[in-house]
Amino acid sequence: MTTVKERLRGALSNVDLGIVLLVAVAVSVLDLLEVLDDGQSDDLILPVLALLAFVWIRDRNRQSRVADRLAHVSRTADAMWRLLASGDSVKSLNGAAITRLLAEARATSDLWLFKGGTGTYIRAVTLPECIERARRTRSRMRFLLELLDPTNDELCDAYAQLHRNLANDGAEEKGWSSLDTRKDVYSTILAACWFRQNNSQLMELKIGLSGTISLFRCDLTSHNLVLTQRGPEFPGLAIPRDSPHYNPWYVELENSLNQTRLLAVNAAPQLSARPTVAEARALFAALGIPLGEEFTDRDVAAIAGNALSRTDPYQGRVQVPAQSVGSPPAEPSVN
Repeated sequence: MTTVKERLRGALSNVDLGIVLLVAVAVSVLDLLEVLDDGQSDDLILPVLALLAFVWIRDRNRQSRVADRLAHVSRTADAMWRLLASGDSVKSLNGAAITRLLAEARATSDLWLFKGGTGTYIRAVTLPECIERARRTRSRMRFLLELLDPTNDELCDAYAQLHRNLANDGAEEKGWSSLDTRKDVYSTILAACWFRQNNSQLMELKIGLSGTISLFRCDLTSHNLVLTQRGPEFPGLAIPRDSPHYNPWYVELENSLNQTRLLAVNAAPQLSARPTVAEARALFAALGIPLGEEFTDRDVAAIAGNALSRTDPYQGRVQVPAQSVGSPPAEPSVN
């Protein structure tokens, strides 16, 4: 039954061609039978040709509309496929895959937008390796960092308490204190300013201090957004640049940074190759985040030493891809 209907539908869609064919056959038969007077058949040729041209033009228009619809369907299908393939657009990663993805980004990305806690991995691994690559390739690098506000003791205490509660027995996090957290943030700020001053033609820097805590750390590069939590042992997510989720996250993270307490990094005084305690105190005072009396000279020396130390905080916790890293500067003495 369906086949008959389809044949009827096909025949009706071509009825105009059938009419033209019947008219042409009728004219030809009548002319052969000499039913038509002389010249009448010639007079009928022009209307038949006109009708044939009309049918041909209408058929071309119909084919054009069908082609447009097929192209639209094809584009829609491609878009739907890309969206469905965006199961590829959000990938779950384990620790080794996270470190590998971040290592690849350090080798090529000209942008690093970080939102997290103390930025320990940023200062120890990301900053030095990205700057070394920028020097080799003579390219510019943008660093946008959103860190905890180290002047907010209650915030840093809550951050340390949160990680102590989540840590397993015997883990390093069990011993974290508010002062340790604050020192860690200060070290990251000093490191970022030091690298900027020594690579002013290659590095653009923006630092914002946040008044909120999050378990998640966001590393947005030119190629991916990587979301991790509490270290590389835990699962993470990666969103590639061609994902429909990448740009909204980019806008979100940049807006978040712009709503923080932004530091005037241009006002930072010059630091020596191995910053001293006096230089570190002067730097933080100029940035509007002075070190209080609770920070002894030994604490400040530790801040300066950790700032330029390239000890990977996650070394040994996951397999890290081999990277060429220069030798770290010696730890400064207390002056």
